[in-house]
Amino acid sequence: MKSNFLFKTAIIFLAGTAFFPPVNYYCAAGDDSDSRQSRITPTVQAIAKVLPCVVNLSTEKIIDAAPQGLNNPGSIFNTAPEETLFDKQKGYSLGSGCIIDQSGLVVTNAHVVYRAIKINITLYDGKSYLAEVLAADDLNDIALLKINGVSGELKPIPLAAPGDLLLGETVIVVGNPFGLGSTISQGVLSAVGRKVTHNEQVVFSDLLQTDAAVYPGSSGGPLINITGSMIGINTAILREAQAIGFAIPLQRVENVLAAWLIPERFANVSLGIIPAVQRMKDGDLVIFLKEVIKDSPAWEAGLRTGDRITKIDDVELDDLMALSRRLWKMQAGEKIAVTTTDNKSFKLKVEKMLPADGGKLCEVKLGITVQPLTKDLSQALHYPFAGGLVVSGLPESGIKDVERGDVLLRLGDIAVNNTNDITRAIKDRHFGDTIPALLVSVHNEYGRYFLQRKIVEMQIK
Repeated sequence: MKSNFLFKTAIIFLAGTAFFPPVNYYCAAGDDSDSRQSRITPTVQAIAKVLPCVVNLSTEKIIDAAPQGLNNPGSIFNTAPEETLFDKQKGYSLGSGCIIDQSGLVVTNAHVVYRAIKINITLYDGKSYLAEVLAADDLNDIALLKINGVSGELKPIPLAAPGDLLLGETVIVVGNPFGLGSTISQGVLSAVGRKVTHNEQVVFSDLLQTDAAVYPGSSGGPLINITGSMIGINTAILREAQAIGFAIPLQRVENVLAAWLIPERFANVSLGIIPAVQRMKDGDLVIFLKEVIKDSPAWEAGLRTGDRITKIDDVELDDLMALSRRLWKMQAGEKIAVTTTDNKSFKLKVEKMLPADGGKLCEVKLGITVQPLTKDLSQALHYPFAGGLVVSGLPESGIKDVERGDVLLRLGDIAVNNTNDITRAIKDRHFGDTIPALLVSVHNEYGRYFLQRKIVEMQIK
């Protein structure tokens, strides 16, 4: 396996992949300085600018009978032999990622870390660290990682303005597939808004297409323009289009990250805004509130979903990632001022979520109300038992596969018999997390009552 891997690596190199070890490649002994200077093209400058921001990811994975479909991005996208090497118990995956915050946040493809049990990140200087997955979205094929134990500040990758794209402009695929250096390929932006369907469903409608090759292990690395700014994340080639490279556009990447990089996800606090960005048809770049969490400080202050944001703390806002980096680090007691397009200013304060009884916590974090399943209630609902908690209320929008009258038996790995069990199960869960819930319901067939068990993924609010 090792010799085969080295052979394939050599083939990739000879096929035209430019390889740069982490050294100063401007300094070649015996080269005339004027000659070197004439060879430093905008492409060379752009590559040198982003190389320190690109990392290698190697993971150990559980590979037993991975399900096909949208939950497994590998069923839509090809993974080349170098990206997935198997033994009987574990799979080893190689990919790339981009540093997006100096503290060690890294964005990559979800399929690179899919089912990973161990993630190792190698920086451009050769230092390696373990990393953890903070969030992953298989449908959008985006994952957010945090490097553990890194010392000093890392260099985040420069970002273009979302949607700032020119058909035919020079683009460069950058990856760090083997942890030894970097691979690059150059081409042009061939198309925007490419659709990808799977099982007759549109999975992507906004992919960037390029004739720059996405080499094995470059998945998760950046697609950059000639100024060295990231415009998208490379994803694996489609089975039907082996010679065409695709990238997830920066606008989608930023919007997915913005839904994760909020204080609610990292601490038991509440601010209440989930921002997003959109390039309008007239070319304007708009940052707006995709969601305002009900009963949060933002909600109480009067902000609502759809409000456009023009300033943060009296500073003009034109960068969603800068706002996201600010929000995810906010702690209880910190304040922020938000100005909307009608020049209204809203002063918000991050509030610590006060401990609540399990019933109230269930209503706030899961959106359902519960009550004890008494003997009289069990008889009315035709349950053959009493005790435990029954769902007595649902949000207006409902929750898929959950109905009033269902009995909640388990949350995560906690058996639910009373509201104290609910507190144990969800007190440390944060906004955006999901938790499996086991419920049972009663069904009447021809005058006879039967119990039906169901497992529902419930989202923490």
